[in-house]
Parts: sequence; structure tokens; C-alpha cells
Amino acid sequence: MLRQFWVIVFGFGSFWLSGPSFAQKTNNPVYEDPFDLGAGGASLTKASGAAQLFANPALLPYGGTFHRWFGLDLWVISNKESVDTAQQILESSGSEEEQTEEEQAEQNLEFVDKVFNDPVHTGWGTSLSWVTNNGGVGVFSRFEPDIRARKRGSTGVPEVQVLTESYHGAMASLANRSPWRALSVGATAKYMYVLEDDLSIEITDEASIAEVQDPGFSRDLKSHNSGLGLDAGFLLFFQGDSVDFRLAGKVDDIGDTQLAGDKSPTAFKQVVSGGLGLTFHTGADALHFSADYRDILSSYEEDLFKKVYVGTKLTIRTYLGFSTGYYHGYQSYGFELDLILLRLAATYYTKEYGDSPGVDPRRLYLISLALGY
Repeated sequence: MLRQFWVIVFGFGSFWLSGPSFAQKTNNPVYEDPFDLGAGGASLTKASGAAQLFANPALLPYGGTFHRWFGLDLWVISNKESVDTAQQILESSGSEEEQTEEEQAEQNLEFVDKVFNDPVHTGWGTSLSWVTNNGGVGVFSRFEPDIRARKRGSTGVPEVQVLTESYHGAMASLANRSPWRALSVGATAKYMYVLEDDLSIEITDEASIAEVQDPGFSRDLKSHNSGLGLDAGFLLFFQGDSVDFRLAGKVDDIGDTQLAGDKSPTAFKQVVSGGLGLTFHTGADALHFSADYRDILSSYEEDLFKKVYVGTKLTIRTYLGFSTGYYHGYQSYGFELDLILLRLAATYYTKEYGDSPGVDPRRLYLISLALGY
């Protein structure tokens, strides 16, 4: 049975690796920069690189030079349990043919216990973009599957839940300062290709195992919903000799973004958000504090800890950066090294799947490589 189960898991994996993107779409942007995630995901008043197109296009006019960025960004993400589980399966797969039925049954139970306690979460993302002082264009892909085991209601029959969240698409942004120079406005038009799938499989359900292994089932999973959407934002930027203050607002998916197709979701709800930022700086160094309140009108009816994002970014001589903050109620950390044509970043943060911190967390490690100028 263990082998059959991993046929399912790796069967989905082969689909995932050939498929697109991800992000759990509620009040978060569909694409977030690793350094911004290290700062608690608070990005309405200050975002990094191509993430400005998603976080708030009104950030673009305050970049100094016309050309801001052209390049490719790649990242991978995983929790430690994903690595441990993969290692366990690789170690056991070679000896499975030599096991007795009793030994295989015992190993099945050990594996189910492990996934009950240690869900598997992994993924990857990429973007190719050109960002300027007055706009930008880009394509993106983000993808993160989450696999966990749980009991099925009151019967106690174990099952595996596979959450597939897959986003990719393209966007184009325009932004400019108003006649009042402290105010900038921007908008982003986007095409989205989306799948959010929730599949539960009982370990003892041979019929479901056969259905999942059917090639037609895999082809059906590859279809996504699609649609066009529009975001708009503003930024008030009061700049001083050594202290700056920022006030930002943004509306995601104006009027709701309708997604055509027979999959889930069928729409992205309109989300109104606001943010505050305070920056202390010298000629080359800066310390930025930021706080975002997402989904002010509660379109997604989420708890407060998933709507408030706070963080700090420290940049030293423009090429070295450290960030920290609170994401979903947990401490987050980030680091980046910008070598002009090459940027390396690493982030640690926690994503909560439950309705309060500590219920169902995923402690995630993210490594990023960006090539461009």
C-alpha cells in the first residue's frame, strides 16, 4: 500500500513539475518577493524588484532612474519535514520488495503517523519582468502543493489531503506622480490562469487509487480557470533629509475578477488594503518600518492575524539587506545580497493553515536567485 500511495503522490508531483504557479489567494498578492516575506509580507509602502507590480504599482515613480529592473527571478521553497519524508521514502523504496506483508503494513502505519504529524509542503516560483519608473511588464509562475494526512470525520479512517494551489499569468502596470508631487497613482492589468484543488484520498480506497492513476484524471487536473483583472493603488510619500513617511492604499481585483472554467476558484474577490511606512536613511543605508492592514472590508472574512502584516528592512550600502517581521502571527526573517547582476536571497517564515496561530503551521525555508539588471 505504501508503494501505491506514493504512486499517487509522485503522480501528482509529475503533474506539478510540468504545471504552473501558486499562491493561496485571499488578501495576499499572487507573487511576493522573498525579502518582502522576510519582512512579514508588509509590502504596500515598500516592495522589492518585480514584486512592486503586484504589491502596489504606485511605488514605481519613486525609484530615481527610469530603468529599475530587467531580469529573471527563480526560487524554491520547502519545509524541513518535506526533506525528511522524501529521504525516508527513498531509503525504504529499495528494500520494499524484500519485506513481508506484516513489515509493509507496519511501515504503512509508521508513514501515516509521520504525515499526520509532519505535513509535506514544497514548491517553486519564477518571474521575468521589466520594471521602470512609470510602469512595467512581466510574466510569473508560482506553485506550492501541500500534503497532509488526517482522520476522516468520526470514523477515524486515515486519508491524505492534497491541496493544489497553482497560479500563473502576465501583468502590465502604469504609474505616475500627480501634480501634487507627494502623491503617485498606479494600476496593474493582469491575466490569470488559476487552479485551487482540494483532494482527499482514503488510504484504503482502492477505487480512488485506480481513478487517480488513470491518465484521463491527470489530464483533467491540468485544466485551469482564467480571467482578466485590474488592481489600482496610491502612495503618499513625504520625503525628508533623513526621515521619510509613507501612506499607501490599494484595491485588488476591482469589481471582482471573474475566472472562466469549471475549476476552482471562479472569482477573486475585491480587496481593499492600507499601509503605513517610516524610513530612516543616510545616503546609502536605510531602515524601513512598515505595517499593512489587508482586506479592510473583510471580503474573505479572515481572522485578524491573517490581515495584519508588520516588518522591518535594513539595507546597507544598497547591496546587503536584512529583514524581519510577523507573518500570520509568527516571526519571519530574510536576507539578501545584491551583486548588481546577481541577487541571492534566503527567507524563513511560517504560513498558518488553521484559524489561529499554532493550529496547523508550515515553517518554510525559501531560497531565491535573481539574474538581471
